[in-house]
Amino acid sequence: MSSIEDRFVELHPESKPLAEKAMGLFADGVTHERRSMSPYPVYMERGVGPRKWDVDGNEYIDYKTGHGSMILGQAHPAIVEAVQSQMAKGTHLSSGTRLEVEWAEAVIRLVPSVEKLRFVASGTEALMMAFKMARVFSGKEKIVKFAGAFHGWSDPAYVTDTETDREYGIPRGTSETVINTPAHDLDALDEILVGRDDVAAVVFQANDIAPPEFIEGLRELTTSHGVLLIFDEVVSGFRWSNAGCQGRYGVSPDLSTFAKILAGGLPGGCVGGRADVVDTVGEGGIRHPGTFNANPLSAAAGKAALGIVERDPIVETADKQADRLKAGINKVLQSMEIPGGAYGVSSIAMVSLGTPVDIDDPHAVPAGVEQGGRPVSTEVLDKLQLAIINEGLWTHPASMILSASHSDADIDATVSAYEAGLHAVRAAGLI
Repeated sequence: MSSIEDRFVELHPESKPLAEKAMGLFADGVTHERRSMSPYPVYMERGVGPRKWDVDGNEYIDYKTGHGSMILGQAHPAIVEAVQSQMAKGTHLSSGTRLEVEWAEAVIRLVPSVEKLRFVASGTEALMMAFKMARVFSGKEKIVKFAGAFHGWSDPAYVTDTETDREYGIPRGTSETVINTPAHDLDALDEILVGRDDVAAVVFQANDIAPPEFIEGLRELTTSHGVLLIFDEVVSGFRWSNAGCQGRYGVSPDLSTFAKILAGGLPGGCVGGRADVVDTVGEGGIRHPGTFNANPLSAAAGKAALGIVERDPIVETADKQADRLKAGINKVLQSMEIPGGAYGVSSIAMVSLGTPVDIDDPHAVPAGVEQGGRPVSTEVLDKLQLAIINEGLWTHPASMILSASHSDADIDATVSAYEAGLHAVRAAGLI
């Protein structure tokens, strides 16, 4: 093992036996593919604000933030109080509750394009329901998505190409209902929409780093062709702005999907938008059961979280701290003469290592890197991830998701720790 791995093992002795047990319990030894790592995963114990502690007592500044759901930070007192209070009243009442009504009202106040909505239990389910609504409303079957975009793990969302689809267990019939088109290419999309009359909707991953003119053009193009536009706001919702990507750029989609921040860090999602499209669900239309739809605990957490987002400058604070972090990392990269840079929109900081990027343009991406791609080798990123974990950062080195709970001191400590990780990787001869 390298010195980076040696230190990792030394710091995480209690995680190792848990990882060994997990290999016999879970496929691939983990419960989410992004939690897999070598030599073994780290197991967390608790979190407060921007910090987390693992089973060995190691402290981290957290930049995975519940896969983006914790814009308020871990264990926010208002969320804890709301969930604890509801827990004592019942976790599942097998009926509608006052909370779900108030939760929905908060969404509609924050997102002007949402006239009606339907709650589900996850972002993946929200996209599944949005596709159904679009197909039933339009009477058409095809969904167009942009290559490289992620819309959850349902079969239609994963359609890529024939060979890959079969590997993922996606039936041929499902593959035939989805069309992939190049990212950020309105001409290619226009060619598809001109050439066929069976497209129900175009779906856009709203946390994609796309130029504003593309997002505006996407709305104009779908409108001109009479095709529904779905914004996948699972990540960007209540983060890009209080109304998500659509609020940041002033574009109104026909349907939007939300999760993560929506439910205050608990399981929950929704699809909302034009009332006439959402009303395809219900008696005589799309059937939609779901044991945990708008469950009281998620509703309590979601209502509390959105209330804070609505009242306080949460988005603005997280954005400001992301700008401070990007500036600090860019200064480190320049001083170490490492090509690349920290970039990105809103409160998610992306880092390119080895491939130049225009750090003055928040909508720029590294040259030659497709949506969802990474500009350096997996080996370098894996080693750097271990190195910065050793330094007390809980994050992927190429993607850091901030919360409003990160302080200036947290950001400055992060920049120092990231620099130390880069020096460790350089000492190993990898960068």
